[in-house]
Amino acid sequence: ATIAVIVIHVTAPYIYQYGSISMAQWNFYNVVDSFSRFAVPFFVMLSGALLMNKEIQLADFLKKRFVRILIPFLFWSIVYSVYNYYKLNIENKMNISAYVLDCFTNGASYHLWYIYMLIGLYLLIPILAKWIQTSSDSSINYFILIWIVFLSIRFFEIPLHKDFTFTIFTGFTGYLVLGYYLANRNIKISNAILIILALIALLSTIVFTYITPFRNGVFNGKYYDYLSLNVVLWSSVLFFIIRNINLVSTAIVDKIKFLNQYSFGVYLIHVLVLDTFQLLHLNGASINPLVGTISTVIACYCISFAIIWLLSRNKYIGSLIN
Repeated sequence: ATIAVIVIHVTAPYIYQYGSISMAQWNFYNVVDSFSRFAVPFFVMLSGALLMNKEIQLADFLKKRFVRILIPFLFWSIVYSVYNYYKLNIENKMNISAYVLDCFTNGASYHLWYIYMLIGLYLLIPILAKWIQTSSDSSINYFILIWIVFLSIRFFEIPLHKDFTFTIFTGFTGYLVLGYYLANRNIKISNAILIILALIALLSTIVFTYITPFRNGVFNGKYYDYLSLNVVLWSSVLFFIIRNINLVSTAIVDKIKFLNQYSFGVYLIHVLVLDTFQLLHLNGASINPLVGTISTVIACYCISFAIIWLLSRNKYIGSLIN
């Protein structure tokens, strides 16, 4: 999921160059980006799977979990604010303290939207976890069904009365419940059906994203939306497939655990690394789309990881950045 986020941010600039780059190049970026759309849903489903299956004490949860995402978020918001302040020459328009405060309202970097969303979900988790642990499967199925129904209404742009409120059933809350359900229930689905569903979801994203620009004349990211039906299906099926993989090698598991300790910090810093790469002309179009995308993603992940790992070794800085 961490790597997929980096892939999306490497390919996204070229997706929006529809009509300015060759169709062969654009199609490559579209396929890679479509495949990677599971990234954010995975993070939310993992939160549901790993946090809502245990008894939660409110004060303990807020201290151990909520604060652990809040402090790095505040730290990196300041870092990106100061970085953009000097990069964009904002000093000619306002002083730095006013700009930093403005960034906290509007977001200091495009990828931090996820943390704003995550903060809201974390405040809900202690309540949702208590409900889900005492609920029957039919109640959980009902919640997921209503979520899908209202996502469908949103997806197909079906008009409803302006006072018809269903916010909780159209947001990322459904991914929390879905992640818990897929991880903690013994669901049996044949591999053949899983593969068919995965192909339907992935091809839908690729094909409809390809078709839409021709209809409207400009790129339309509707099918990239993390709450679009095709991305929900793709993320859910892939999550279920990976959940069923048994890694028998403890060495592999230990390496994954080691890398994942720093994934939050990698997520937070990687945009800064990618922005630096642009100064060196290392991006998703270097040499060719395939080489550029692979080399940029690998270099970005490795450098981001190295920086976070080194800084995390300091007990005072570690809790600020990761």
